[in-house]
Amino acid sequence: MIFHNSRVEISKSALIHNVKIFKKIIGPKVRLMSVVKSNAYGHGLIEVSQILDKEKSVDFLATVNLEEALFLRRNKIKKPLLVLSFYDLDKKQIQRAIGQNISLVVYGLKQARFINQAAQSLKKRAKIHFKVDTGTSRLGLPIAAAYKCIKTLLQYKNLFLEGLFTHYAASEEMDQSFTLRQTHDFYHLIRRLEKENIVIPVKHAACSAAALMNRQYHFDAIRLGVSLYGLWSLEDGHAIRKKYHLKPALAWKTRVIQVKELTKGATVGYGRTFKAKKKIKIAVLPVGYWDGYDRKLSGGPLGYARGGGEVLISGKRCKVLGRVCMNLIMVDVTGRNVKVGEEAVLIGQQAPRLRSGGRREEITVDELAKKIGTINYEVVTRINPLINRLIVF
Repeated sequence: MIFHNSRVEISKSALIHNVKIFKKIIGPKVRLMSVVKSNAYGHGLIEVSQILDKEKSVDFLATVNLEEALFLRRNKIKKPLLVLSFYDLDKKQIQRAIGQNISLVVYGLKQARFINQAAQSLKKRAKIHFKVDTGTSRLGLPIAAAYKCIKTLLQYKNLFLEGLFTHYAASEEMDQSFTLRQTHDFYHLIRRLEKENIVIPVKHAACSAAALMNRQYHFDAIRLGVSLYGLWSLEDGHAIRKKYHLKPALAWKTRVIQVKELTKGATVGYGRTFKAKKKIKIAVLPVGYWDGYDRKLSGGPLGYARGGGEVLISGKRCKVLGRVCMNLIMVDVTGRNVKVGEEAVLIGQQAPRLRSGGRREEITVDELAKKIGTINYEVVTRINPLINRLIVF
């Protein structure tokens, strides 16, 4: 199915720019894993992966589950793939993963035994990355249990322990004490294994924020997630944000489908939450919460977001009026010569209609996140995956 009501544009040059910034930070000896899970944080799994598959600085692509990884292989993505979180213990699926150079996360002996048996029947070795829980309390085994499990699974002849990794709980925060503690515990496990001549090629812990915060966190590879897409997990005003210029890769656009005037006293939308105090003009846009435009961006006295949502038309901000509907929003274009078919920007930049003057206005993901009380990750990942993703330079 193809939906034409709005489109998401993905900047190839922005993605490559962000990759190169991080590659310069980590240096040539540290590998770079690009995290493309969850539809590439809403940017388009296939579209983003096709760009990164040709980028020499990218060593791995990381998905959340095996289904995503196999989907990439069916679409001719050739880079090494790592499944970060989960998969079913289905023999055929696991064998497909083994046969297609997909590395699997392991955090228990049951998984290890199953994968080993599946690999044995193929007469191949399966690549695995063992996950250690150093304090996030999600997937993974604590240090002591991880050590015992690793010692046991090393006896399985059809497993290749390619990687060892953990995940930081608070690397975005100014206080790095807990992250340093997690790092120390992870180092301790690595040293203990290496004393027994157990050398694991790819050890990784750092997400985007951690990669920027401290070189100690780099190990053999970093997992570049949200900042691959030009978004920050660090707070606005942080010194590191001023040092590096990331480029947002996503723009979200639609078009005006109706323009009309309302008389004084007319109300807009469900619940009549906006009432015109004077004669106004509105434009109707074919986008709503089905598309991922949050209902908390509703405008008017009874709206949810602080100040309500805004869109750009002709390079100027237009307030959302009334409640965001499932498939439509209404915006204020009073005093403006807005026409049906004109572009409206939900996220991204837009120049004024007259190019002779005026600066480009921008609505950022962070701005929307702040208005609805969430994080930038959620804003982009909730954009409906059925909306077209178009690659632009």
